Amino acid sequence: MSQIRKFEFRLGSVYLTLEVPPFYVNFQKRSFGSIMERRQLPKEGMIIYVYVARYRHVEHLLLLKRLHPDLDLPDELKDSWAAIEGLSPMEFEEFVKAVKIEEFVRAIKKLEEEWEYGGNGIWLKRIDPFTLYMILIIKEGRWTVRPAISKENMRGYGVEVPVDTELSNAFMGELKEGELEEIHDHVENQHFHLTVDSLERCIDLAKRWDYYFSTRTRWRQTVFLSSEET
Repeated sequence: MSQIRKFEFRLGSVYLTLEVPPFYVNFQKRSFGSIMERRQLPKEGMIIYVYVARYRHVEHLLLLKRLHPDLDLPDELKDSWAAIEGLSPMEFEEFVKAVKIEEFVRAIKKLEEEWEYGGNGIWLKRIDPFTLYMILIIKEGRWTVRPAISKENMRGYGVEVPVDTELSNAFMGELKEGELEEIHDHVENQHFHLTVDSLERCIDLAKRWDYYFSTRTRWRQTVFLSSEET
């Protein structure tokens, strides 16, 4: 009988998009693999699905900052955040209702019943002796979620960075000795499986090289508040 377990990580509950292809956690290698490439899954293991809301993307990010003040926002959103931060609890509740993102608050609370919030936009789940991390990657007006994995008494973190094929050679030049584990070819990009020394290194590489950010397309902010007095 199959012992495959399925886990979901959902930032939001409406207008959700499967952020990355469902991936299989290879605990033996402490790495990830896309189930899209497998003809047959192992009988034991774990598959994880990552979904994020694609509705009012910027507003959801500002709401996350209100719920978790330790979240570091990019400079271009700090004026918007100052206006949100200045709202009283009642005013903030009215704002959430007005932009119709109150379901996001409920979704985050439900998510954090299963995934522990570890600070700085990182959620984690411990499966001894492993820890799975879901990392919020923010750049300009966009954000995404990327996974990482660690194991007790084993160096570093296993991560995967999808890179545009045309940028692969340049990305290789950015890697430190010992970071590269494997490269998987896909249609429009290559997935680099790495061992990095810190989650901060994972975030830095993703911000600069992840194909998700390569188009430099910014998500549109639909609601604006002013922190200046009129």
